[in-house]
Amino acid sequence: MMAAGLAMQKAVVAALADVPGLAGVFDGPPADAAAPYAVIGPGLVTDAGTKTEVAHDHRMLVTIWDDRPGGARLQALLGAAEVRLRALSGRWDGHRIVNARLVRAGVNAPADGWRPGVIEMRLRSEQI
Repeated sequence: MMAAGLAMQKAVVAALADVPGLAGVFDGPPADAAAPYAVIGPGLVTDAGTKTEVAHDHRMLVTIWDDRPGGARLQALLGAAEVRLRALSGRWDGHRIVNARLVRAGVNAPADGWRPGVIEMRLRSEQI
């Protein structure tokens, strides 16, 4: 299952890598990244296979952090990220993305001048 999880993480990073205005995409909180940036994770992988096919459901959480007051820039970045994540498809390290669906998205209250926005996606993958 972990290979499938890593494959989907790579797909999410690739989808977000060139979102205009996003300074970077990381798999954990960066030490000194410029805002705004995205953090992938945590993720959860569950078995969705059958007797004859290996498949997985992935819950992928993406948090975009912004240090700008107000939420307009963060909302725009979340919208652009959502469009990219909903369009995920293709083959990644021996796994094929079957579908990508939004579970939830929202902007949280600022903490110490930083405002997080979250997107949770459900991806279904099949081993090929």
